[in-house]
Amino acid sequence: MPMSSTPDPRPSTDLDALLHPRSVAVVGASANPDSPGHDYLRSLIDFGFAGPIYPVHPREREILGLTVYPNLRDVPGEVEFVISCIPADGVPGLLAACAEKGVRVVQLFTGRFSETGREDAAELEREVLRLAGEAGVRLIGPNCMGLHDPRLGISFRPDLPRRAGPVAFISQSGNNTTEVLLHSDVRGLGFSTALSYGNALDLDESDFLAYLAQDERTKVIGAYIEGVSDGRRFLDALRAAADAKPVVVLKGGRTGAGARSAVSHTAALAGSREVWSGALRQAGAVEVATQEELIDLLVAFAFLSGKPGRRTGVVGGGGGRAVQAADACAEHGLLVPPLTDDIRSRLRERSPDLWDWIGNPVDQSILAGTGAGVSGAAILEMMAESPEFDLLIANIGEDWVLGRPNFARRLAHIVDRFVEIGRASAKPVAFVLGPADSPDEERWRAMESARSALVEAKLAVFPTVERAAWSLSRWVEWAEGRA
Repeated sequence: MPMSSTPDPRPSTDLDALLHPRSVAVVGASANPDSPGHDYLRSLIDFGFAGPIYPVHPREREILGLTVYPNLRDVPGEVEFVISCIPADGVPGLLAACAEKGVRVVQLFTGRFSETGREDAAELEREVLRLAGEAGVRLIGPNCMGLHDPRLGISFRPDLPRRAGPVAFISQSGNNTTEVLLHSDVRGLGFSTALSYGNALDLDESDFLAYLAQDERTKVIGAYIEGVSDGRRFLDALRAAADAKPVVVLKGGRTGAGARSAVSHTAALAGSREVWSGALRQAGAVEVATQEELIDLLVAFAFLSGKPGRRTGVVGGGGGRAVQAADACAEHGLLVPPLTDDIRSRLRERSPDLWDWIGNPVDQSILAGTGAGVSGAAILEMMAESPEFDLLIANIGEDWVLGRPNFARRLAHIVDRFVEIGRASAKPVAFVLGPADSPDEERWRAMESARSALVEAKLAVFPTVERAAWSLSRWVEWAEGRA
């Protein structure tokens, strides 16, 4: 991560104005539905962008019901934001037109610049930066997907989620941005902003972190970063963001193979793994190693609340899952204390035959027989009320339920009870519900209905108890560090 003390020559910019444009032009708009120029246009329409949308193409006359203009100069109204889907050699001419129209920012989906490794392409990229500076235009990209903001009505693919929320995500990778948005949506995460910024020729991660640190819509920040050009400036921005809210960083190019791939992907200089880890730790950001860890922690920071602690109560699942839950908690630094005398006394009253058999974690198979007198949900409620537990993990135990008669009704009942407890609990609760891995459509629908009930209740849902325990542990570490 190169360090630089050279003053930043670029003008200061109001990113709030740049990222909330009132009008958008898509240069290189296309009638071909299998093209980026069509995707951007369709996304603006389908997401409901409220301002004028101007498709630009030299030969088309109408696309998706919108009048097409042969050149940006021919657009009759003001244009604040331009999305470029034209070849790289056309970008200098586009910037000249942008200067005449008073365009404020150009997002370059256009690629084949320095990431190709060719000197002529790198020289063209430098020329583009010079021309943009002269025109007073800021650049996002090149080689990027750009902006996704559901509230504003801007996105880069029409199939991306419409759910808005408190999470922001910045990424040097376009496909990575798409994957995070899609896989986060099924966990209930909504986004204030998601931004793929590619080669970061002009506006970069430091600009976006500094902006998001002060953005009132954003409560949690996630980032995928392959490399930075100015390490000192990046650390200052990262520290400011991490001081204001949780920041989770997935570093791409941690290995030699990954670093070589990063150069060909976004021309990023990856830097050493040890330097990066130390820098992130000093800045107060949370480092993760995989996309799954990134999403898990975004879920944790978005949905968990309450006083941090390590004493964990675990309910649900059969004997094997209970043992695995205990191992997972212990391995990640969480404590699994025995049930309190008060809880045991209450269990003895309700289930005289089982009270001394039930432990923490609660083995749901012990309670599965008829006449048990107590349910896993009831014990979870006792743990939520007890001052001797700080955290709770609620296993739905779906694999056992799906094998019983009337499984859809039973599963819905369990989830309804857990939702009720989760909403009422002042303690952090992680819910564990596995994927709907079944070729049986009725089972699949029951599982998806259960997951939907949990995420619509804004609860933290994890696919395995191991990932729940890991996420709770990292959430507690971050909260303890803040305290």
